[in-house]
Amino acid sequence: MQRIIYILFLLVIGIVSCKSKKPVVAKKQALPKQALESKVLVKEEALFAKIAANKNSSNELSFSSETDYSDGKQSISLNMDVVAKKGQYVFLNAKALGLVNVARVMIQPDSIRILDMINRNYISASYSFMKGFTNAPLGFTEIQNLVWANAMFDPKLGKTRVDSLTQMLILILDLGGIQQKAVYNSSLKTQSVSLSEQVKSQEMLVKFGDFKNLAEIVYPHEIVINIQGEKKIECKFSISNFATTIKKEPQFVVPRSYKVKVY
Repeated sequence: MQRIIYILFLLVIGIVSCKSKKPVVAKKQALPKQALESKVLVKEEALFAKIAANKNSSNELSFSSETDYSDGKQSISLNMDVVAKKGQYVFLNAKALGLVNVARVMIQPDSIRILDMINRNYISASYSFMKGFTNAPLGFTEIQNLVWANAMFDPKLGKTRVDSLTQMLILILDLGGIQQKAVYNSSLKTQSVSLSEQVKSQEMLVKFGDFKNLAEIVYPHEIVINIQGEKKIECKFSISNFATTIKKEPQFVVPRSYKVKVY
C-alpha cells in the first residue's frame, strides 16, 4: 500500500571591484558592465513573464489514466481518475483492475488526506509529510503546477540560469541544495522538469509527451516519472477522457470504522 500511495504523490527541486587612481576612468569602465547586466535582467524578466503567461491555467481539469508502476522488484497497474479545481483541490481515485477501490487522495492548500481502502486507514497530513519523500519545498502550488503539466517551481530572477536558447529553452533554478531543470519547447510549453537533491543523491525527472490541443489547453497525454536514488522507480500515466470541466464534484467521506493516522 505504501508503494501505491507513493504513486499518487508522484502525480505526484563575488563581486570584484577594480580601483584606479583616476575615478573618472573607473566610472567609464563600470558603466558598460552595469548596462549589460541591466539589459540581461530586463530580458530575463520579460522571458519569465512570457513563460508564466504560457502556463496551462484552466480553472478545472479532469482525466482518467492507466498507471503503470515499476521499481525493479514489483510492478503494479492501476486505473486512476483525477479531478482538480485551481486553487482549491486535486482529487485522485485509484482502482485495481478497474473495479476494486484502492485509495482516494484529497490534496488541498492546507492538507493532504488519504483513504487507504485496502487496510481501512484514514491518513491526515500537513505538507511536512512530504519531507519523507523529498527535501524540495513542495506545497499545494507546486503539486498543482505538476498536475497542470507545468514546471513545479516558476523561474525567479537572480536564482534562475538560462542554459540554452536553441530549439529548446532550458532554465535551471537554484533552490538551495536542490536544483530544478525545466525544459520548454519553442511555444514555451513544459517538455520535462527534474528536481535534483544533493543531500539525498536523488533525482526526480518528469517527462511530458503526446501533447493534444483541447481548446483551452495543450496537455500531454503521456506522463512518465523516473526517480533515481536508493531505488530506481518508473511511473507511467497514459491519459484519456481529458476535459477542462468537472461534471461532478468529488466525494471524500471518511467511514467511521477507519483507523485514523495524523502526521
